[in-house]
Amino acid sequence: MPHRVRRAHGCPPTGPCCARLAIVDSIFARYPIATGIVIGVVSLVPHFFLSPAMSLAFAAVLLGIVAGVYFGFAVMKGSNFQQQVEFNVASLFGIAALLGIGASPWFLPASYLAHGLWDFAHHNRASLQLVSIPQWYIPWCVVIDVIIGFGLIVVWHWNGVL
Repeated sequence: MPHRVRRAHGCPPTGPCCARLAIVDSIFARYPIATGIVIGVVSLVPHFFLSPAMSLAFAAVLLGIVAGVYFGFAVMKGSNFQQQVEFNVASLFGIAALLGIGASPWFLPASYLAHGLWDFAHHNRASLQLVSIPQWYIPWCVVIDVIIGFGLIVVWHWNGVL
């Protein structure tokens, strides 16, 4: 199925603003909950086959990637204040990832669950002055974070990491 293209409100179908303001809907935008479930579950699969040390490292790297996405949104369309907030929060998640490797594995699932709360905070960005995020992205990321957070607890109990 080809991607659907939506024009910005008031943009004529052949007008010059159409090319600049077109938004390509992805499967993630159309089905954020369903695709979030799939990505969350698929992200857990490697943990069944990795050694405990590699499983911790994989979870830590993935957390760093997840946490850095909001900083990317801030760099693209946020104010200096929003960029600083998102950079600092991403850095805190990076520190938590390192603590998950070096101090206690519990930091990693707890951080994924905390990131779900950070996602939810962006849903109420008007009062919190956080960077604007596509509305589909917020529930998508919450679902992924919750599945990975609780999934790591289950998998790591099963394979002896926790």
